[in-house]
Amino acid sequence: MRRENLAFFPLLALALSLCLRYVDAASSLQPPVKLIWHYYKYHNTCDEAEVYVRHEVEKFWKEDKSITPKLLRLVYSDCMVNAGAPSYPVFTGRRDGMSSSAASVDLPSPSISWEQALSYFRSKGLDVLDLATLLGAHSVGRTHCSNVVDRLYNFNGTGKPDPSMGASFVTEMKKLCPQRLQKGQSDPLVFLDPESGSNYKFTQSYYSRIQSHKAVLEVDQQLIFGNNTAQITDEFAAGFEDFRKSFALSMSRMGNINVLTGNQGEIRQNCRITNKGK
Repeated sequence: MRRENLAFFPLLALALSLCLRYVDAASSLQPPVKLIWHYYKYHNTCDEAEVYVRHEVEKFWKEDKSITPKLLRLVYSDCMVNAGAPSYPVFTGRRDGMSSSAASVDLPSPSISWEQALSYFRSKGLDVLDLATLLGAHSVGRTHCSNVVDRLYNFNGTGKPDPSMGASFVTEMKKLCPQRLQKGQSDPLVFLDPESGSNYKFTQSYYSRIQSHKAVLEVDQQLIFGNNTAQITDEFAAGFEDFRKSFALSMSRMGNINVLTGNQGEIRQNCRITNKGK
């Protein structure tokens, strides 16, 4: 299966997504792999770094399952595995940058359009299947109503709800996200996928909700309107294992973006400041 020709090949092949043909097709697009498995074991005295981190993540997850989406944004897998996501090797050896600032944070807005999201992913060496797959992480986590109210009350300046939302879903969401009419009004949080998010479980219900026009964010609902992404949505909604396997591969690909290794950057002794700034 070739990732760039999704419209011509059935996504049933995702059930075998770890086969050599699939990996070879993906590798031509994948960001260069600079990290390795058990880096710390072979390059310094911290032999059990990965084991220790896995233990700590599992301990904190048992105490507070709401950390699942928070840690997902850090591209770490163990917390998601506890929630039901697939296990995959997390390669290590990434070094810290020499500066940190809010302006350097490179994360797309929750209100980003589909076209902007795809452009952003492609700029990182990822493709449409990666985007449609990684958006499935919205099966856990929450967003502020400020990222949704335009869809509910004034979509594209029409004064009406987004027509891609089911009528009953609009009514449901309006109860959770009242119209913002005054400065200082509260900005509640809502689950991106109430079916699985409230239990912090990683499931394919995100894709089922898209099929039913119940996606909270516009960028999620747009998956159903593209030929390729509609096919991906149908396949993942019907087959959780297809989604899990594709998610593992796309997370691994995303983990190789903008990696600093070798003489680039440093390994900070204090995460808050550079070694020279101690």
